[in-house]
Amino acid sequence: MRLTPRTSLALATGLCAVALAAGQPALAESGGPARSGQSAPAAPVKGCLPEGETGVYLSKEGTAKVTFSKAFRDGLERAGVTVEGIEPVRMTDDGTAAVMPIGEKYDTVEFPSGRVCHPGGFRLTRQTTGQVYEVDNFRVLFMAYGDSKFLTTPKVDGRPDPAGELTMLNFSVPQAFTTGEFVRHNGGVGPKRVVMTMDDQWARHLNGKLGTGFTHGMHLFDTDIAWKGLPTKPFPTTAATPSPGVAGLAAVADAIRPGLT
Repeated sequence: MRLTPRTSLALATGLCAVALAAGQPALAESGGPARSGQSAPAAPVKGCLPEGETGVYLSKEGTAKVTFSKAFRDGLERAGVTVEGIEPVRMTDDGTAAVMPIGEKYDTVEFPSGRVCHPGGFRLTRQTTGQVYEVDNFRVLFMAYGDSKFLTTPKVDGRPDPAGELTMLNFSVPQAFTTGEFVRHNGGVGPKRVVMTMDDQWARHLNGKLGTGFTHGMHLFDTDIAWKGLPTKPFPTTAATPSPGVAGLAAVADAIRPGLT
């Protein structure tokens, strides 16, 4: 499936409309995803899902790949910082990118916020000081209008940092659907390039901990996403006034569903 410019514009307009209508943090369902004795056991990955539970998510499986920008790579190199993946995220392309599995065995939607929890991440180590900075579990907030975000509570030298949850980066959901990049690829469907920029919170935190010189709005990653297969536990029907996060995620779910069958 490939969206034409006309259908892409219509989708982007619909995404914005959904967000503008979203004002109350309520769902038709109460509580989090229910357990299902009939679902296949989840991969025993530390993080979002207890072993044996299947999460509510956009697709049954799939892959996401982030390619680090030159500015990000150069900034780490100048500070003497190396990068490695934390399972199930792994490095690829000679350390210039990272890939991770996505889908119901790894991720789950948190209600009523609509944030999607992803296990794993990456470890940054400053060679001169031995300081270790970890992003191990992060949450994605899809917003149909305005900035979508990645959020995490980083660990420094193995301990959750007192700064608490930080916004790592920002991206645009409509951008993913209006650039002509929303196509079938990698056995699934999704955007081949979503531009992600560094948030001021994470830039200042990394600079203080690792001696980097990052800035707010800096090009950080390009992300390729391919969702595959209808999920065992489909995204639920939302209330008339869901939270903005649930509204944004529902819009994405509606957009990709025809390509999952």
